[in-house]
Amino acid sequence: MVLWLFPLISPILFALVVVVLGFITPEYSHINYTMSRLAIGKYGWIQSLNFLQLAGGIYLTGRHLTIRIDDGISIKVIRHTFIVCALFLVIAAFVPTDPIENTPLDYSLLTPTGLVHISLVILFLILSPIGIVRLAQTLWKAPGFRQYARYTLLAGFTALVGSIIWFVFFFQGMYLEYRGIFQKAIAVPVLFWLVLVNIAVLKKPARGKHT
Repeated sequence: MVLWLFPLISPILFALVVVVLGFITPEYSHINYTMSRLAIGKYGWIQSLNFLQLAGGIYLTGRHLTIRIDDGISIKVIRHTFIVCALFLVIAAFVPTDPIENTPLDYSLLTPTGLVHISLVILFLILSPIGIVRLAQTLWKAPGFRQYARYTLLAGFTALVGSIIWFVFFFQGMYLEYRGIFQKAIAVPVLFWLVLVNIAVLKKPARGKHT
């Protein structure tokens, strides 16, 4: 039962840890600094673990959806989508960002790890429309999950558009002092979506014997 409850708690725990760490980390600003910035602060190891636990929650969300949805093609879509998302978070936990929040993005200023970190984020954004659409189509066809298809599109593309704007501002050096709070606002609908999906998973009886 713990493994079924954990994906529901995971996004809530992630948000709480980010909020608390943001207040207790010296010189950290929720408004100015990103969530990744917490991973290189005084309590960086806690935020790294926080990324890992969210990755685990995302992976288990996908696994539990495959148990609830008895369709071979849908299972493949769900597994691939959630595994990729979890993998990106695992890499983010081990490859920290660079502390350049107050400077327009300039690749010449990045360390090798910082370059990998931000390049992975950009790659994820490029790939995300495919995952968002395919996952929404899958939920639309699944009994008991159809009502979450529209919110999947809404949350996914809201986060995508917000992230694109965020990067444009970063490259142009615009509104740098609000980068942190803007990023957190982008994350809220996605975390909320994870909670909703896991509530639906817990309410729906299992079908089939997929694991």
